[in-house]
Amino acid sequence: MVGDCCLIVIILLLPPLGVFLMRGCGPDFWINVILTVLGYIPGHVHAFYVLVKERDERRLGRPGRQAPVGYGTVPS
Repeated sequence: MVGDCCLIVIILLLPPLGVFLMRGCGPDFWINVILTVLGYIPGHVHAFYVLVKERDERRLGRPGRQAPVGYGTVPS
């Protein structure tokens, strides 16, 4: 896991890379790529939104994403 300070520097330089390091190659990454291509500032805004959202999920103890049933998990 990349530290928050390093992540902020990465987001300032290249917003899609920061989102990729936080969320992987999912919908958030592709949304950020499109926003960065359309305008550099919207890419930054979205990347910082994802950072704050992930920090809140960690603080509240909520998992960010869960694996779908059938991928090594047993439904309860």
